[in-house]
Amino acid sequence: MGGAPCARIGRQIHLIEVLCMMLRMFFPLWLLLLLPLLVQADNVSEAKAPVDRLNHALLDVMRGGPQLGYHGRYKKLDPIVRETFEFEAVSLIALGAHWKKLDDTQKQEFKVKLTDLSVATYAAQFKTFAGEDFVFDSSQDLKNGRLLLRYNLVAPKEKPIRFEYLVGQFNGSWRIINIVVDGISDLALKKAQYTSVMDREGFDALLAKLTQKISDYAKNNAV
Repeated sequence: MGGAPCARIGRQIHLIEVLCMMLRMFFPLWLLLLLPLLVQADNVSEAKAPVDRLNHALLDVMRGGPQLGYHGRYKKLDPIVRETFEFEAVSLIALGAHWKKLDDTQKQEFKVKLTDLSVATYAAQFKTFAGEDFVFDSSQDLKNGRLLLRYNLVAPKEKPIRFEYLVGQFNGSWRIINIVVDGISDLALKKAQYTSVMDREGFDALLAKLTQKISDYAKNNAV
């Protein structure tokens, strides 16, 4: 009678030893399977940083709204926009084949003007606050190591507005390349407008039009 319980205990101990051995064998495999997911989550977290910084700044100036005024909003947004966008890539895509035809001075002039216009646009458009917030939704891997980050701009009693940010790595830092709002690509619109002007009127005319647009933003939001 006494031998049966001992046999059962022996079998249980053996089973535990087998399970431990299996865990030692397969744990590294599970770790390898999980590693890509961990790396992807880390990439998304890093890629979100410039987008979150821009969105936070936009909400901040919206809360300041009329108190800051256009020039106050412009001053607060200026360094954020410059640091979160990759305007070299934006300029290249916006001008398409025309970019290669420009000399270095013209490329720099266009990039500076496009940057100024981007800041002016944000300062003019994000000027009042009604409880809005940017909420992260999802991410999608794209070609060339780029990511698409989806956010919703939500507000009380309003339909959410979908913001999709195309981001990429430049010199080890994630930067914004394009923003698509409810299916409308900002960069696609720019390319259509800018290449049309370049085709018809040339580089100097395009630069003059961008300068006038910046001036109009300041004039129309002076009060």
